Amino acid sequence: MARFDPDAAGLAAAYREHRDWVVALAYRMTGDRDDALDVLQDVFLWLFGRVPVELTGTLRSFLYPAIKHRCIDRARRRRKVVPLRGDLELAWDGGLEDGDFRRLLARLPEEQREVVTLRFALDFQLDEIAAALAIPLGTVKSRLHYALVALRP
Repeated sequence: MARFDPDAAGLAAAYREHRDWVVALAYRMTGDRDDALDVLQDVFLWLFGRVPVELTGTLRSFLYPAIKHRCIDRARRRRKVVPLRGDLELAWDGGLEDGDFRRLLARLPEEQREVVTLRFALDFQLDEIAAALAIPLGTVKSRLHYALVALRP
């Protein structure tokens, strides 16, 4: 378990290193640039208020749930639907058209879609997914396994 306890310069460096990723992820989830920027501000204010923190994974895996929940809260306040069900842009060159892959992914239960998206679209490692979703590593592995079995032709 790592401790995240930076000084002011370290906090600024963490912000610079992760801000584009946070905005991009929040934008994919909300579909609104202004909301994404608000989520960026909310997430880092929350993080800076919590320092020091114990990290069980990377800082990104620690930030992911905060981003997701703030996007959901914004959608609820605006009564919008947040596209969290595999609608993140996926890098896929497995021979299928992008629309075909999205249709296949849409068949999966939400929990499996989220694990597949984190693993293959956001390049999280399995332990990072477990930390981000606050679920056991075995659960991540089984969700990913069953999702891949369901996606086989």
